[in-house]
Amino acid sequence: MAKEVMKTYDPEFCNRPVLIGPRKLSYNGLDLAFAPYDAYWREMKKLCVVHLFNSNRVQSFRPIREEEVSILIGNICKSASASKPFNLTEAMIYRTSNTICRIAFGKKLYEDGGSERARFERQLNETQAVFVSFFLSDYFPYMGWVDKITGLVSRLEKNFQEFDVFYQEIIDEHLDPKRPKPAQEDILDVLLQMLKDRSFKVQLTFDHIKAILMPCHKSD
Repeated sequence: MAKEVMKTYDPEFCNRPVLIGPRKLSYNGLDLAFAPYDAYWREMKKLCVVHLFNSNRVQSFRPIREEEVSILIGNICKSASASKPFNLTEAMIYRTSNTICRIAFGKKLYEDGGSERARFERQLNETQAVFVSFFLSDYFPYMGWVDKITGLVSRLEKNFQEFDVFYQEIIDEHLDPKRPKPAQEDILDVLLQMLKDRSFKVQLTFDHIKAILMPCHKSD
């Protein structure tokens, strides 16, 4: 059985249904999670493993992980010393999300108590809600008009456009020649360097970069 699943029928088991929500939010399957199992997926996997997730790159983000854990422990100790209750679930979500944001595009969004954090959280919550929404046309394509009437299609499109603008703003910040040189490269810095490299079989575009970054938000 294992041989049949892992070898003989490997392509069939590697692929997944193409659903409207994931397809839209992954820029029509330009990421790794929702791209079909084909030559494109294999090439993108190779690029990500070699350039984004190699051991040296992962180790370079260790100080960020350690700092976030240290902050979490410090906050727990402060609450314990003051005999105050501590919401560990909320703290874990914040610290994990902050770690992901710092590694992905060098921003401490969860340290910002202002409008940017509120905007990010609102978009993130909406993305997660739309991502798991039931689109009737996923199962009955000829019933797509129902999804339009219920507002799901427009809701998905609005969320996609909002996050697309969010990503583009971050990309523009990284491309700004006046931007101070960061002490450490984030994943977006590496992706933008790869964008300029024309030696890859897959020629990256901004849409590819945004699609690769999207799982950072779905995993928050």
